[in-house]
Amino acid sequence: MRKKVLCIAFALLMCMMVTLPTFADGSAKTPPYRADITASFGLKHISGSTYKMWARIVNPMEVPVSATLTLYNASYSPVASVSTNASYPTIGLNKNVSLSSGTYYLRLSYTVSGSTYSFEKTYHI
Repeated sequence: MRKKVLCIAFALLMCMMVTLPTFADGSAKTPPYRADITASFGLKHISGSTYKMWARIVNPMEVPVSATLTLYNASYSPVASVSTNASYPTIGLNKNVSLSSGTYYLRLSYTVSGSTYSFEKTYHI
């Protein structure tokens, strides 16, 4: 008899777990959309003291993306920056800069669906 009561109670619990969420308040917030975005960036030597800072963001779902590519010197003072707000399938950023020898940090930051992602690379010229 005891086993039968436990089995019935367990079955009722399982039914409640399945059906009660459908009666939940519709005002609950759903988690933010997460886009499948990939990014690559770098600093390419063009000629002499001219370098090209570049970034490529692949945005297959074409969601709005705010991106900034910034080059810093060794003391983290900004040397050059380029930014965009776009929702294209491929977003490109590039800018030519003239650099002397030293250490530089290239940082790509982008914001999508309220979340910000930052990546940094170090270059010795």
